[in-house]
Amino acid sequence: MLTTYTIEGFENIQYQGFQALSKIERSLTRLYSRYGYHQVAIPTFETYDHFVKNGAISANELFKFISRKGQVLALKPDATLSVARMAAINHHDPNEIIKLFYQTNIYRHFSSPGDVKKEMTQMGVEFFGDNSPECDGEIIEMAIASLKANGVDDVQIDLGHVGFINYLLDELTMSQDERARLFELIENKNLGDIQEFLSTHQYDSKISKIILELPMLYGDPADVFARMTKLCINQNMQEVVKHLSALYEHLKSVGLAQYVTFDLGFTSSMNYYTDLIFKVYAGNWGAPIIDGGRYNKLSRQFGIDRPACGFAVNLLSLMDYLEEHDLIHVENLPHAVLLYREGDKKRAFETAKTLRSEGNIAEVFTINSLPSAMIERLAAQRLYRDAVFYVFSHDDVLVWQDGRLVPADRILSLSLAPEQE
Repeated sequence: MLTTYTIEGFENIQYQGFQALSKIERSLTRLYSRYGYHQVAIPTFETYDHFVKNGAISANELFKFISRKGQVLALKPDATLSVARMAAINHHDPNEIIKLFYQTNIYRHFSSPGDVKKEMTQMGVEFFGDNSPECDGEIIEMAIASLKANGVDDVQIDLGHVGFINYLLDELTMSQDERARLFELIENKNLGDIQEFLSTHQYDSKISKIILELPMLYGDPADVFARMTKLCINQNMQEVVKHLSALYEHLKSVGLAQYVTFDLGFTSSMNYYTDLIFKVYAGNWGAPIIDGGRYNKLSRQFGIDRPACGFAVNLLSLMDYLEEHDLIHVENLPHAVLLYREGDKKRAFETAKTLRSEGNIAEVFTINSLPSAMIERLAAQRLYRDAVFYVFSHDDVLVWQDGRLVPADRILSLSLAPEQE
């Protein structure tokens, strides 16, 4: 049974999909490079402790291994931590501006039955050393451009801020588990469950009332900021409103405000986010294709106190969206197939060598049956739909046209398009 060879949560990418994926990667590489970001590569494994000691991710979602030296390793479940570690190792000045981007696979053993895929391919950017609204604005601008560069015009971004909720809950005495549970209830916007949760604890009634308003903090930015201002009970919450307002003014000034909706009632599964968080959607696609945010404290665990902001694009999700909406077109590359008998072997291989040196794709096969039968068999395969078949016959060269072999004046050069080189 072929199904014996499938692994739940992991999938193969066939050649058609790989061409589409490569096309997306090329467009994003061009985009990020033009913004001044530099590409880096990060390892497949990370130290297990890096992810669990600060609660960056649940230990149950990690694929764990023991090295020969007894060190506990994990398949990398997230790229941001690895890039932050790399930046800390190579750039010791916390004020240094560092702009990096990457392409990598991450691995998550999701506990939720709705999250089937355990291996995801991502491209992302990380901007270190700047805590300004303009830095956040550049990250958001690039997230929008990441979809638009691939033909997606209907882009929507939900902006939130984990700091606003945390600064409110800091006024209460509650465990991390209770805080996590309350975050989950707020994100689900279920006021009944939130009310029930609050009723079982002896929290300040004023703060409980504010908590019940958090799930409703979404919509028109001006209205959201006005309501947030009324809910502030400490300086940190006021600073959040000030920062988000400045960010929104920046987005308006660069013509991107129409893509943005504020929602202070959602959170992130990645616990290292400290401030702004966002999710980017394409059209009515149910799940976000891009996740990101600001993580100003993550680099501290590597000895460098450095603010940072970034995002990751789920490439396979983007590829699925583009294919479903007919926004990505991948064609078989034109190529020459040269068929020969033993006496013409040298001429066939020299011709193939010349074609390849000119940038063409050329394949060579020994004729093992009637040439026409062999060509028909190859042409029936998907990979040879755009092939031009030539047959070396003594001093002549024949080309397959309209179901028959006819003399060829010459073997055409099939130069690749610039994007495919």
